[in-house]
This record gives sequence, structure tokens and C-alpha cells, in this order.
Amino acid sequence: MALRRRPFIAAVGMAPFGLLAAPAVHAADVTLNFLFTQPPATWDAVIAAFEKANPGIKIARQQVPFDALNAAVQSRIGSKDTSIDVFGCDEPRVPAFSRRGFLTDLSDMRATFEKSVSREAIDAVSAGGKIWSFPLWTSTQVLFYNKDLLAKAGLPEPPLDVNKRMTWEAVVEAGKKAQAAGAKWGFGFDQVDRYYQLQSLYDSNGAGPGLTGADMLTPAITTPKWIETTDWYGKLFSSGLSPRGIPAEQMPPLFAAGQVAYMMAGPWQMAVFFRAQDLHFGMAATPYFASGKPSTPTDSWSMAVSPYSPNREAAMKFASFMTLDDAGALFSTEGQPLPPANKAAFEAYLKRMTAQGGEVTKGYDALVRFELANTAVHRPRTIGWVNFEQIMNKAFSDVRNGADAAATLKATEEQLRTAFSRL
Repeated sequence: MALRRRPFIAAVGMAPFGLLAAPAVHAADVTLNFLFTQPPATWDAVIAAFEKANPGIKIARQQVPFDALNAAVQSRIGSKDTSIDVFGCDEPRVPAFSRRGFLTDLSDMRATFEKSVSREAIDAVSAGGKIWSFPLWTSTQVLFYNKDLLAKAGLPEPPLDVNKRMTWEAVVEAGKKAQAAGAKWGFGFDQVDRYYQLQSLYDSNGAGPGLTGADMLTPAITTPKWIETTDWYGKLFSSGLSPRGIPAEQMPPLFAAGQVAYMMAGPWQMAVFFRAQDLHFGMAATPYFASGKPSTPTDSWSMAVSPYSPNREAAMKFASFMTLDDAGALFSTEGQPLPPANKAAFEAYLKRMTAQGGEVTKGYDALVRFELANTAVHRPRTIGWVNFEQIMNKAFSDVRNGADAAATLKATEEQLRTAFSRL
């Protein structure tokens, strides 16, 4: 049987953490509209804790798909719509969103930020010398593998040891052997076609982020290394090793159903895999190219307060609770077990997650600490990020579905130049 996920809140000692004090009860309750992309249940624990500590404030949830969030923010906040109070902001979007007036300046809270989160976390939500959103989580990636499929193919289980990580070349060969032994798919990316996860391939292979210049607005995706890496990516699908036509949201369920031998995914997928019936899985460090270096994705979501919120004080209180408050930040990991940016909550999170799965998660804390300190690669910080992400994700999708790597990158670079010229 698969290991079961234990209830998170019950496993966390709350004594070291202090909840924000409940304010005086107001004559009329305030309802905050909270816009996000994650499954609504992600926020159950933190919202329940916040509303208990703040009886005069209620949270109304509004979910949109990941790919629709940019449009929702731009159309609604861009038109000074007051129907959004707090919203999830992917950290690389901060420079572009702040320039367009979508975010509230939080610079006067710098001292409070510095007590609760690291300098790196503050930098991730800053632009132009100002702080624009509340850092919620950080991230890394791991290589999940199906123990039964590997055993059937006579393949060894890779350890959760950064000094013994597999190469991408070895993953491809092992995935082929697993398929030959009966696995439907040899390998898969959790966030297929998304720059967040794929950037580490290019960094590992020495290709760079795809943008250069002091303002990171000069496209550089037609270099030999970029073409080589993109061609490698496309061959994962043209060879049949990885599935075409499956959106990112449906990739983890494929692994949970026992159809994928190896999958690169965020550690938050452990919650899904622990709940799966008859799934026996393990974790290993993120692979790297043999001729390159280990590289892992990082950064994550932050919480932003709309400058047009009619409930600014309550909105700031909610965003602060999820991020800067030690207990609130830990509650925010209950439904989405990402490493919290809050320093105290981060330590409690690592202890909890490392103990959660016995042998499966033994060493998880050491892996996360090492990757964040040594191999993490940040996405480009530029006012052109929103355009860059959308255009690049489309290019990855085209290559996955059979488009030529070199031709696609050439056309994409021209698109990027045109888009950036309008900024």
C-alpha cells in the first residue's frame, strides 16, 4: 500500500508560533475577494485559521486557471476594478506588474519583512528598489520514480543524494528500458511546456536563460546550446518516451496511476502520490546534463494586494498572515506543501515533510537546503517577463508537438523582439 499523508495541522506543534491578534469586532463584516490559480482546497487551513483569528473578516475565493491569471489581473486591476483585494502573483511577474500599476507598494514594511523572510525572498518580490508583494513560498524540484516499474525493468533506484544524481542522458536510457519492460511512459515533466521547470535544462546545458542585456530585454534563444537543448526536449516526445497532448495539470495523475517510470516534479506532488492507491514511489535529486552542471528551478508565488482594493487594511492583514506571520505561513503549506518563504515556518515545514514518508522522504530536508543554496536558478527579472513567459511556453508546446526546434526558436525570437519593442 502507498504511504498515507498524515494530517498536517495535527503534526505541527504550534507553541513556537504566534497568530496575529484578532482585531476589535466591527459593526459590519468585511469580505475580501481572493484571486488565485491553485485548487480551492489549497487555502482551507490558512483561511480557517485567519478567519478564526479575525472574526470580522471573511474570505471569498475566486479561482482561475494558471494560464488565465495574467489576463484576469490585467483586465480587472488594469481597469481599476475594485472586485479583487488579494491575488496570487508569480514572483517573476513582479517587475512587469509593478510597472503597470497592479501592485501596492509595501516598502514601508521592509523592517517587518526582514524579520520574517530571507534577503533572497525580499529580492524576489522587489523591483526598482521597492517591495511589491508578500513572499509566500519558494520551490525546488525532485525526480520521482515508480519503484515497481524500475524493479520490473531491473533498474536501480536512484538515491535522494545530491552527490549521486542521475544525468539526463541516463534518465532517457533508463526510461526506454522501463518502457520495454511494460511502463506506458518512460519519463514526464510535471509542468510540461512551462519555462519555470524547463529553464533548468538550459542552465544545466550552459545555454543561459534566453534573455540578455542590462534590462534582460534582448532575446538570445537561437544560440547553438539553446537549439541543442530544445531539440533534446522535442525528441523526448517524438521518440514516444514522454506523452504528447497531455496538459500540465494531468501529468501528476499519470504518475499516480502508475503509468510513468520517472517524473520531474515539485515536492508538493508528494501529497498527491501519498494518497494514490498501490503506488510505490521514491525521490531522487534533479538530473543534470553530463557535460554541464546541476541546476534546479526556484521561486514561487507571492501574495499581492490590489492598489484599488476598497478593503486595504483587511487585505494587508490577510496577506501578512499567510506570509509574515510564522503560524499563518505554516498553515499556507497545509494544502500545497511548498517550502514557505517565512524562516520559522520553513524550519517546521522541513521537519514535518522529512518525517512524513519514512524512507521515502529521509534526507528531504538536506536535499532542499542544498538545492536552494547551490543549484537554484531564478527566472529572468525583467519588465518583459509576462510576454516572455507566454511566448516561450507556446514555443515549447509547438516543439513538443513536432515543430522543428531551430525554426521554432528563430520565429519565437522574432516574436519576442516585436513584443519587447512595445514596452
